[in-house]
Amino acid sequence: MKKVLFSLSAVALIAFTSCEKKEAVAVSDSEEVATATEEAVNYTVDTDVSNVEWRGYKIYEGETEEQGHHGTIKLTSGDIQTEGNQIIAGNFVIDATTLESMDLVDSPEDKANLENHLKSADFLDVETYPSPTFNITKVTPIEGEYNTEISGNLKMREVEKNITFKANTGVDGEVLKIASEEFTINRQDFGITFNPTTGSVIKDNVTLSVNVTANQNAVVEVTDGATTEEVVDELQEEAAH
Repeated sequence: MKKVLFSLSAVALIAFTSCEKKEAVAVSDSEEVATATEEAVNYTVDTDVSNVEWRGYKIYEGETEEQGHHGTIKLTSGDIQTEGNQIIAGNFVIDATTLESMDLVDSPEDKANLENHLKSADFLDVETYPSPTFNITKVTPIEGEYNTEISGNLKMREVEKNITFKANTGVDGEVLKIASEEFTINRQDFGITFNPTTGSVIKDNVTLSVNVTANQNAVVEVTDGATTEEVVDELQEEAAH
C-alpha cells in the first residue's frame, strides 16, 4: 500500500468571507490519510484548467450591506487515485501566490491592492505558506444533487483540520473531473484572525468551490533492462497517440 496525499489546496483557502448564508463546515482533528493500492489508476491534475474559487465579504462601518469580492486560486499539482472509476485517494496542492480577484478586473489598482493584502501576513501569508494542502481521508458515494462526499485534512498556515464537502465526480474516458458544491469554512479555524481596528469588519466565513480536471497517466510495458531514455521515449510515444 502507498500513502497518498490530497494536498489542497484547497484547498487554497483565502482569508476573506463568504457571501453564502451557509454555516461553516464542521472541523475536527486531522485523520489518517486514505491509501491506494499499486493497482489503482492514477490521474494527474491538469493545472491549466483546475482551480479553487473563493468568495468573501466585509461590512463597512455605518453600513448594513455586505461588500463582496470573489476570485480564483490555481493549483500547483495533484494526483488522484481510483478503483472502478471511484476516487479512493489523491493529492492536491494549491499555489496561494496565484490568488486573483475576478470582480475588480476593471480597476487594476484596486485589484492589485486587494490581492496583495490577501497574500500578506494578515491573511494567507504566501511568502511563508505558499502551498496550502488538502489530504483526502475518506470518500463516500452519496445520492442527490451531488454523487460524492469527500473528507480530508486541510492545512493552512501550519494549522491542519479535517473537513467534509460534497462534489460531483466522474470519469469520462481518460479524464476525471471533480466539481464541488460551494462550501463554507471559518477562517478563524485556520489561524486567520485579522480584522481592521476601524472602518470595517471582515466576516469569518469564506466560501470555496473546487474545480479539478485530471488526466489518466500513460501505462506502458517496460522491457526488462530498458534504459531510462528508452522508457521516456516510450512514454512520449504513448502520449502522442
